[in-house]
Amino acid sequence: MKRVLFVDHVSRILGGAELNLIELVAAAVPRGRWVMACACASGSPLSQALSALPIPQLEHGFSPALNTLRVVERRGSVKALRRSLLGLRDARRQLLARIRAFRPQVVVSCTNKDHFCAGYACQRAGVPSIWWVNDVMSREFFSWPLRAAFRWQARRAAHLTPVSDYAGDALRRAGIPPGRMTRIHNGLPLSRYQPQPRGFLRRHLSIAPDQPMIGLVGRVAPWKGQRFFLELARAWAKEGQAGHFIVIGKVFNEDQAFERDLRQWVETQGLAGRVHFASFQENLVAALSDLDVMVHASLRPEPFGRVIIEAMAVGAPVIAARAGGVPEIIEDRQNGWLAAPGDLNEYLTALRQRFQDEELTRKIREAAGRVVRERFTIERVLDQFEAIIDRRSEGGADAVSSQSTCILSF
Repeated sequence: MKRVLFVDHVSRILGGAELNLIELVAAAVPRGRWVMACACASGSPLSQALSALPIPQLEHGFSPALNTLRVVERRGSVKALRRSLLGLRDARRQLLARIRAFRPQVVVSCTNKDHFCAGYACQRAGVPSIWWVNDVMSREFFSWPLRAAFRWQARRAAHLTPVSDYAGDALRRAGIPPGRMTRIHNGLPLSRYQPQPRGFLRRHLSIAPDQPMIGLVGRVAPWKGQRFFLELARAWAKEGQAGHFIVIGKVFNEDQAFERDLRQWVETQGLAGRVHFASFQENLVAALSDLDVMVHASLRPEPFGRVIIEAMAVGAPVIAARAGGVPEIIEDRQNGWLAAPGDLNEYLTALRQRFQDEELTRKIREAAGRVVRERFTIERVLDQFEAIIDRRSEGGADAVSSQSTCILSF
């Protein structure tokens, strides 16, 4: 049995990386091939979710300033980046002590901050470090100093597992050799993603049963496309079409002004009766099952698009942005609809087809469910990780010292 330590510091939310981790660990427990532990923040949503599983938890986190530092879509100076890297020192020492105590044969880190921390600690401990890359390391999301730091720190990784070919291409452009990467698409435990009876959101939002429900699910942030979604709602209403538009998602402190602007815009446009804001739904499966269509409207390329396969699994037809990892999931008019990011006409065309062509919608629903069952299961994710961990853990310290050199390109 391989000894595997997972590392994820996130203390406030359950993001996509954390959900992926929880589901992977839960799938791995009954197989019995790994002795697992997770280094995470005590009391965090991740820690609480993992407490239901029979694996030990080791305390791991960063200083408050570094813990709350957000770098996605944030510009940063070389000086600020240097301060942040210096702030990693204590966390690296702490994680190194955890690694030496647990004695894993491989360490899997789940976020960029954890990659930087685990890469150093694993190199010191002579343990292979696997980076589960849940982001696209590109200029659309990260400043030049951070991308440069990522490229430099990646020398310490034994292997990187981007969540899409698109994310992998960004790593290759950074000079990381393809032989040190394996693309692992996200997957779902399908037993948990079964359609539920409709009515959950309708009761919560007091929407009549005969009214179509069109939803956007995801963290409330400018690049996620909530403003575009509201413009789509306005255009749909101007056509005289029926339907309620639901914004489902959590907002963080730095984006609260953005959400206030969204709500004010809805009022000024006279859409208060047709647009609804719902906080993050703990019962996401029930919320998705209630939607007549799920709109993915991200304005920047998604690394993957986990909510897309979640909606497909429960039978909610999806209209998604044709960018990033999304076309690796959806084939236009086969198992969903694709539209150019921010193109109102293309999204409107897809919406009309959804509600005017029930036969096409039925075929799309059936194909979407089939694609998820065949390609996007957590069992497939676990199979791929088992193969990587078996290969990378065999060499021990040699797997770290013999890594290919990362050629930096700016």
